[in-house]
Amino acid sequence: MSKAKRGIVKKESVVQAVIVGDTFEDEFVPISDDVPLCLFPIVNKPLIDYTLEFLSLGGVEETFLFCCNHLAEIRAHINQCIENSMGWTLTMKVQIIASEGCRSFGDCLRDLDAKGLLRGDFILLEPGVISNLNLLPLFKKHRSVCSTDKGAAMTLLFQEVGPGYSSRSPFAETLIAVNHNNRVLYHKKICKGKEKKIEFPLEVFLDNHTVSLHYNLKDTQIAICSPSVLPLFSDNFDFQSKDDFIRGLLLNEEIMGSTIYSHIIKGDGYGGGICNWRMYQSISWELHNRWIYPLTSSLRRNRPLANDVIIGENTNIATLEGLCRTVLGSNVVTGASVKIEDSFVFENTKIEDGVVITHSIVGPDCLIKQNSRITAGSILGKGVVIEENTFIENSLVQANKPEDCEEKDHIGARAYRLRVSECESDLHLDKMLSKEMSKLHIGDYVCESESESDEFTESEDELSYTHSPPPDDTKLFFNEVVDSLTRGYEDKLVCDNLILEINSSRYAYNVTVKEVNFNVIKAILSMSEKLPGGEKYFTQLSQMLSYFAPVLRNYIKNESAMIDCLQAVEDVFNSHENLQEKWVIFVLKYFYEKDYVTEDAILDWFSTVKVASNLHTQVKPFTDWLQQAEEASSSEDE
Repeated sequence: MSKAKRGIVKKESVVQAVIVGDTFEDEFVPISDDVPLCLFPIVNKPLIDYTLEFLSLGGVEETFLFCCNHLAEIRAHINQCIENSMGWTLTMKVQIIASEGCRSFGDCLRDLDAKGLLRGDFILLEPGVISNLNLLPLFKKHRSVCSTDKGAAMTLLFQEVGPGYSSRSPFAETLIAVNHNNRVLYHKKICKGKEKKIEFPLEVFLDNHTVSLHYNLKDTQIAICSPSVLPLFSDNFDFQSKDDFIRGLLLNEEIMGSTIYSHIIKGDGYGGGICNWRMYQSISWELHNRWIYPLTSSLRRNRPLANDVIIGENTNIATLEGLCRTVLGSNVVTGASVKIEDSFVFENTKIEDGVVITHSIVGPDCLIKQNSRITAGSILGKGVVIEENTFIENSLVQANKPEDCEEKDHIGARAYRLRVSECESDLHLDKMLSKEMSKLHIGDYVCESESESDEFTESEDELSYTHSPPPDDTKLFFNEVVDSLTRGYEDKLVCDNLILEINSSRYAYNVTVKEVNFNVIKAILSMSEKLPGGEKYFTQLSQMLSYFAPVLRNYIKNESAMIDCLQAVEDVFNSHENLQEKWVIFVLKYFYEKDYVTEDAILDWFSTVKVASNLHTQVKPFTDWLQQAEEASSSEDE
């Protein structure tokens, strides 16, 4: 009886998703100190409920929720959802993965890789994702791409929206360049106000007949991943975020053999992530206005009023006058003559008479006493008590005294001002930026190739492909490669592991692709000097080169790499005096017969060798033989 008939389902056939529940940043401080992001109320419904509902409707059967903080609260909420038979519980299994030791997005994926829970393609969600996409067709499309491109690692999902769109963060504008197959050639996050010029690698245009530039996109924070993604994070500890992963693969595509694709969502499809307060505000109103149908705010938990005011269960307001574009959580009480505009008030908060709150966030369990004013992007953490007649502007306030508290930061017995970068929390500033973004168009950016401009606006890390590293770094890289290969050959380690070690060293010293190819081949050939001499020397050399075959194939992939290989042969020949006679002929013939280098590559390289050199004298009989064989083959064809 077949497995299918016995009802056994292969794990690879199950559509799996991974949600990383923590941001590892301080965008939501001080509220996030007490309330995890995935339990933030979005129109009085926990954020994670929207995410799980979307995954269930999208066809996901098993979801791993990775959490590092507030584990008890998150676990209790998921268990309560299961007990209440929430819609997603009928079609999808949710497993909470707890790891308090992770300090970044990349650490979470490395931990998942170590646990071995994922075996096939999976859907990866960054923190705070809300969407209404049907994931199954996109999932199948990704698998189709993988069937034609074995190196396809990830498909990024973008939504087509114009600049200035409300839920498009000005701190993370995305610009991508893709070829005709939607393979990503260039990817950059742009921070509004800091850059007016974008520089593209020249090879993006030289190596591709068709290049499309897209600036009218919003990153949905959703990616469809191949099984290789988790091992790539494990092998590269400098990948701390998805953006690091994308940048690393694009810069080192030839070395790592991995590619990234994109899919642009048009029409009614919606996707977005709550990565800052600006996005929290925008997505909240889009949910309320049913722009993310079928995901909607809970009518049971909300009561919409005039002037775009929403109040939660058991909330009492003295008067609607003075309230505008505001969401009040459950069990909120407001006094007389209260004015609240463009703000969010979390549950169990009491606001006394005469209080004014504008463009601010008030966390849960707060008490704001009469005639106080909270304005201009202020954020109050859980349990804050604001005394009477207090004025707070553009500030982060928490209930507990911080370690670096100064006298001027002491607002009250349960109110202390935090000194955090204003640009990370200022709603008013964020709103101003969003207005400026509506004036921007792709034409505001000057797109140039690197050879046409001497001005650079990108970081040194992002331009590593245009600058050779200091010579000392290249030497250190070479020495580490020699150590890795020598140890691997002596202990007969798997060459795939050696390749991972070499790539890790490449990232540590930031060497170029050309220098990696050259130094890896040079390191292998340099080891031949240490082989015992005698009659069996060339037999041992052949065995050594055969052992390193996976390494050679990995780094000699194209004509450019062939030239790098032959230059390494030349360098070793000129710098090692104790090489066996006919060493260079043996190596060149071996590489030629194994198809590591072509006849044309050898002849092109040989044309650059000095005629009067010893290398030229030794290699010339071999190149003459190649040319004669070519002429004889041509004659036979005629």
